[in-house]
Amino acid sequence: MKRFFAPCRAVIFVLSLMLISLVGGLSTFAYGESVGDLKLQMKTMQDQMMQMQENMQALQNRINQLETAPPAPQVAAKPATEVLALTAEEVTALRNLKDLGNVWSKYDMQLYGKVKVDFNYDTAEFKKYNDFVGAVAQESDYKNDSTDFNPRDTRFGFKASHKWGEWWSAMGRFEMDFYGDNNGNNLIPRMRLGYIDVGYEKTHTGMVVGQDWIPVSQLNPSTVDFGILTAAGNLWWRVPQVTVRQELGDFQVLVSAMKHRRTDTENEDRMPWLLSRIQYSNEILGKGGLVALGGGYRHADYETESSDNTDRWLVCGELKYVTGPFTFKGELWTGEGIGRNFLRYDLDMAEDGGPASAYGGWADLTYAVNDKTTMTAGYGFDNPDNGDIGDLTDTNDRRFTRNEQYFINTWYSLTKPLKVGAEYIYIETERHQQIHSGNRFTVSMQYAF
Repeated sequence: MKRFFAPCRAVIFVLSLMLISLVGGLSTFAYGESVGDLKLQMKTMQDQMMQMQENMQALQNRINQLETAPPAPQVAAKPATEVLALTAEEVTALRNLKDLGNVWSKYDMQLYGKVKVDFNYDTAEFKKYNDFVGAVAQESDYKNDSTDFNPRDTRFGFKASHKWGEWWSAMGRFEMDFYGDNNGNNLIPRMRLGYIDVGYEKTHTGMVVGQDWIPVSQLNPSTVDFGILTAAGNLWWRVPQVTVRQELGDFQVLVSAMKHRRTDTENEDRMPWLLSRIQYSNEILGKGGLVALGGGYRHADYETESSDNTDRWLVCGELKYVTGPFTFKGELWTGEGIGRNFLRYDLDMAEDGGPASAYGGWADLTYAVNDKTTMTAGYGFDNPDNGDIGDLTDTNDRRFTRNEQYFINTWYSLTKPLKVGAEYIYIETERHQQIHSGNRFTVSMQYAF
């Protein structure tokens, strides 16, 4: 019956259209159009009626076919003996696929990373930092042009997270790149990040346990160079830590204990850095804008078989302001004994064994030309106390009395994941009366996923 009534409804619909067309024609006549117009309309109506008659006849023929057609034959199910058996390997593969599906459905997982290659041309020797600029070498023949084809900033990361109960959540994350020790082209992966982040959403509280970016001086300049103003005013590193953070409306407060892992059992380095930071974020600072104040204290020594600990301290401020296509970022800091936990190796101690004083900072301005192009210019400086640094009679290139970097760069997106960049960096390193300078020119290509 359903097969019969469905076409009938179509016939009724067609007849309705005919009636509407007829009424339309009569209404036109009632408004007094010319005889020629009426003849043309009548001819059009006749053609439409003939077409409708043909469609109705086709529908009637289809109805007759459906009413006289025999029922569809029943397909007999194959007996169980005819079903092909799976091999042991196929059964194992299906089970593995099922287990993998269960894991991915149970946890929120994400793979990410990038492939990046930098082509650098340097006009001087930049010592001690391997493939990214720090300070200029102090040798008298420091001017030495060279090129560097560097793929080491290629990285890979993985995150897995889940929620339990009504308010709890947890995430595990690791990330690696190729800036570890190497031999020729055997680039050894190193762990950049490796931490667990536990959150309690009801009170907006979280805790990070593991290796993450330092919890103070969280901003970084927008350089193409991997070093992001290393030894030139930017305090940064990734350090094992336990950090607790608390959201309070537009404010975030955190406390942290962080310290590099032990590399020598003779080292009596005990106390970690104790740090705190308060951040304010609001739309008046633009999307993603913030202002923050942080500080830290540590009573420790890095030497072996020694308990001559010293007081170390740090105060730092951060600002990020976004307006239209412009983004301004910057930091200022000062303190004593600020060393390897902030990537200031060999700059934390004075010649007399006490903590070395220093201050520094950086700032940059990024202009988003359009959706594909950005341009950034910036400057950074690190200024240790000259008296604490001493005579610099040794050949340690990481010690200086002042180090500055100026940079300008641009990125252009060919497609969403693929972009190319270019950068110019000028570095000037002062060691009392001795001043050395150098330039780095970089072209880079990056594919992010």
